[in-house]
Amino acid sequence: MQNRIKKMAAGVSRFLMARDGSTPILMYHSVHPEHPLAVRPEAFREQIAYLVENYKVVPLREYLEAKRNNSLTPGMAAVTFDDGYRDNYRFAYPILEEFSCPATIFLVTAFIECDNYLSFGKKVSLYPDLEPLSWSEIKEMHPLVEVGAHTHSHIQISGVKGQVLERELTANIRIIEENLGYKPKILAYPWGQPFDFTRSGCTLVQEYFQGAVTTVHNSDNRSPGISPYHLRRVGIGPADDIELFAAKAAGDFDLIGLIKGIQARWGKRGDRNTSYHL
Repeated sequence: MQNRIKKMAAGVSRFLMARDGSTPILMYHSVHPEHPLAVRPEAFREQIAYLVENYKVVPLREYLEAKRNNSLTPGMAAVTFDDGYRDNYRFAYPILEEFSCPATIFLVTAFIECDNYLSFGKKVSLYPDLEPLSWSEIKEMHPLVEVGAHTHSHIQISGVKGQVLERELTANIRIIEENLGYKPKILAYPWGQPFDFTRSGCTLVQEYFQGAVTTVHNSDNRSPGISPYHLRRVGIGPADDIELFAAKAAGDFDLIGLIKGIQARWGKRGDRNTSYHL
């Protein structure tokens, strides 16, 4: 029933928003056969097979370069994962490798370095399979899978002062560079909605990174009004069958995403830094 309602809403969105193509950045968190909030490996495989058949999937850095050069073309796409869960290596990577599909994983380095880190430790205790990636696993996935920054401890950027944010960013960059030998060039804002990052925070982000992605839903980043530091993504969840996946990637849910974004701006924001997520 829920999927049927989604498909009806997507049809309305498709009717109201004519477009000449999409340039989706897909957003995943966990790919796992049992976790209730994760995309199942068999569904992920079907999605990646569809994506590489119907889109030009490129590394996110190449996507960002095209955006900065105003050369994003319809059909260009990228795949991303947030946080750095071990199941990205165990279940997602073999599928990415099978289809030669590049991806970027945005790492929370406190989670990678210490799996009892508070915001993630609660989840790890509830779901033991939600373990962090190891540095050796991350190295093994390179270069097909690249690494981006996600702050050191998954802080809400709008909820901390400048000095705290700078420490979060520099620690994230330093730890990644020490373990992988290169600095991340792209950041994923933790939580990623407009109220989760401030103008001053974005200014600091621009000092350290070449671009950044949000969790704001949109399948097309070609508009000049979308900054390389506010790239939109398309979130994929466990309830998305291949038909819904295809509709999301094509932009059929963009109007719905816009409405939800407006609602989020006026809704209860809460203290992101004292809770946990997936």
